Amino acid sequence: MNAPLQRKRKIYVTRTIGFNAAHRLFNPDFSDQENHKIYGKCSNEHGHGHNYELEITLYGTIDPQTGFLFDLKQLKSILEEEITERFDHKHLNFDVREMQDCVPTTELLAVVIWDILDLRLQQFNNREITLYEVKIYETGKNAVRYLGQ
Repeated sequence: MNAPLQRKRKIYVTRTIGFNAAHRLFNPDFSDQENHKIYGKCSNEHGHGHNYELEITLYGTIDPQTGFLFDLKQLKSILEEEITERFDHKHLNFDVREMQDCVPTTELLAVVIWDILDLRLQQFNNREITLYEVKIYETGKNAVRYLGQ
C-alpha cells in the first residue's frame, strides 16, 4: 500500500460544468408593480438568460485501491445526464418541472440541483462519498453556494 494511504484520507473533489438557461423572476402572488420593485429588469415579461457555471464538490475518503474519491469521468456523465440535459438551453419557468412552482432564483436552482444530485449519488454503495457543495455562478460577479442545510 502507498504510504499516503496507510490511513483514511478525507478529500474534496470538484467538477465544473456550464449550461445556458433563461428565467423570469416573477411571483404570481405579487402585482406587476411589486414584481418590478423586487426583481427589477429580471421580471421582464419574456425573461432573460444566463451562462451559468456550476461547481459540484464531493467529499469523502480516498479509495486505497483506485486512489480516487470518485471517478471524475463517471461524475462528468452524471452531470451531463442530470444537469445538462435537464437545464441547458431551457427556460426554467416553463421547461424544467422542478422549477415550475417557484420563483426560479439561482438560490432555488442550487437547492434543486443539490436534491437531484444527492438522490443520484445515493445509488452508489460507497457512503464515504457525500455531496459537499453546489456552487452556481449566475454571472462573473454573482454566485450562490449551497451546502445542503
